[in-house]
Amino acid sequence: MESWDVVVVGSGVAALRAAIAALDAGATVSIFDDKGPGSAQARADDTGIAASLSESDFHEHLSDTITVGQGLETPASKSRCASSVTTLIELERWGLNLRRDSSGTPVLTAQPGHSTPRVATVGDVTGRETLRILEEQCMKRGIPRRHDIRPLQLVVENQRVRGLIILDIQTGIIAPIQAKAVIFAGDGHDGLWTESGSSGSKTTLAYRAGARLSGMEFMGWHPMKIKDSEMFLSLSLLDTGARLRKANGEDIELVGGLTEACRSMGDDEHVLDARGVPPSVRPWFNTSAQILADRFGIDLWTTVIPVTPSPRYSIGGVAVDNEGRALIGENLWLTGLYAAGASSDSGMHGSDILAGNWTLDELLTGSSAGTSAGHWASSAKHGGRDILMDASFEVEAEIEAMSEVKEGMTVGALSASLRRTMNANMGLTRDVIGLTTAATQIEQLANSPIRLSDDSPVMNTELITALDAGCMIELARAMVSAAESREESRGSHHRSDYPEAGDQNMPILISIDGMTL
Repeated sequence: MESWDVVVVGSGVAALRAAIAALDAGATVSIFDDKGPGSAQARADDTGIAASLSESDFHEHLSDTITVGQGLETPASKSRCASSVTTLIELERWGLNLRRDSSGTPVLTAQPGHSTPRVATVGDVTGRETLRILEEQCMKRGIPRRHDIRPLQLVVENQRVRGLIILDIQTGIIAPIQAKAVIFAGDGHDGLWTESGSSGSKTTLAYRAGARLSGMEFMGWHPMKIKDSEMFLSLSLLDTGARLRKANGEDIELVGGLTEACRSMGDDEHVLDARGVPPSVRPWFNTSAQILADRFGIDLWTTVIPVTPSPRYSIGGVAVDNEGRALIGENLWLTGLYAAGASSDSGMHGSDILAGNWTLDELLTGSSAGTSAGHWASSAKHGGRDILMDASFEVEAEIEAMSEVKEGMTVGALSASLRRTMNANMGLTRDVIGLTTAATQIEQLANSPIRLSDDSPVMNTELITALDAGCMIELARAMVSAAESREESRGSHHRSDYPEAGDQNMPILISIDGMTL
C-alpha cells in the first residue's frame, strides 16, 4: 500500500504552497489532483496580491480588510495582512517578475475596497505566474505530482485520518493511499453557479468525514466576466486607464468588497472600455488581448467588451484554526486533516472579498497548513491499514452500483437544474421564499438517481461529472441552510427580507448531521 506522511489534494496556489511547506518541515509529501497538468492555470485569479509595500505598516490594509469583511473576520486577518510583504518578497526571490515603474519600484494598483494603491500584479497573469513559480519550487524539491487521480473518500478511524481512497481515472483502478495527514486545497465551489467552475469536491470529502463547514452563506463575485463566456478580465485594467461603463456610456466606480461592488452595478448592461490604456502599458495585458482576438475576434484596445458580474471566490469552506487544522468542535481537531485556500474558511475574508486578498490568503493558508502538517506528521505514526482496505472495497462496490442505474436523470440535466436553482435563489440577493424553494428543489435533485451512459471504469469522465454533481448537491444544501439561518444582510450575503445588518457576528457552522450551529 502506498504511504506518505502528508498527501496534498489539489493543484492550485494553496496546494503547491502547502506541499512546499510540508516538505520543508521534514515530511514526505505527494500531490494528488483529479485534473490534468496545467489545468490550475485556467482557474488562477489574476487580480493581484495585496501587500503594504508603500506603507509604514500593515494596519491600513487590515482596516480595509475588516471594513469589507463587516465584522466576521478573525485574528487570521491580522496575521495575513502582517505577512503580506514578506510573502511577496519570497515570491520575488523565487522568480516572480512583478510589474515595475521606471525607478524599479513595483507598481501598486488601486482596486475596489482599498484606501490606497496596494495590489501588486504581473499584468493580467499574476495568478498563473505565481503558479509557475510554485511549480518550479516543487520540482526543485522533487515533490511528486500525480494528475488524473480522483479522491473518493477520506478514511477516518476514531476521528483520526488514516488516508484516502482514490480512483485512477486513466486506468479505472480504485486503491487506498495511507497518509498521516491530508491537506485539502481545492479550487472552491463556484461550479454551483457556472458551468466552468469547480465542484467543491475536496471540501465535500472533509464534510462527509465529519469536519464542520463555515461561511457557506457567503460567495465572492467578480465584476468583469466577459458576457456569454467563462473568461474573467483582470481588475488591474481599471487602474491603467480602462473604464467600466454602463451601456449608455456612464462610468461606474466600483467600491467596497467585490461582491458589494457587483451588487451596486445592478441589472444594467455593462462594458469594459480599454481604449484609453496607454500603449506603453498594454504589453502587460497581452494575454487577455490575445485570447480575446483568438476566441472572440475582438480587439481589446479598439472595441468595448460586454461584461457581467459572476460568482468567482468561494469564501466558505472547512472551518479551520490558524494552522489550517479542520475543526469538528470547539478547539477539537479532526486529527490529521487540514484545509487551505478555497477549501477552507480561514476567517480572513469575513463576509466579502477585498481585491488582492484572495491569492495572498491562498499562499498563507497553504504555508500554514503545510508547515503544521509536516511538523505533526514527523512524530506521528501510520495506521489503519485494515480499515483502508475495507473502505477501498466498499467504495469500489458503490462505484459499480452507480453504473447499474438504468433509469434516472442524466448528469448533465441534473447539474444544469442545480445551477438554475442556485442562480435563481442564491445570487446577489436572496429572500425566504427563494431559499425555501431552493431547499425543496435541491432535495428533489438529491433524491433523483443519475443514469450513466458509460459503464467503463477507464477514463470515464461522465462518472467524474456525476461524482462532482453529488458533491455540489451536498454543498448546496449547506449553503441554503446557512443562508436561511443568517437573517440579516452582511457583505456578500444580502437578504431583501432582512436588508439591514443584525447582530449575528459569529460564523454559522454546518455539520454533516444537519445541525446548524
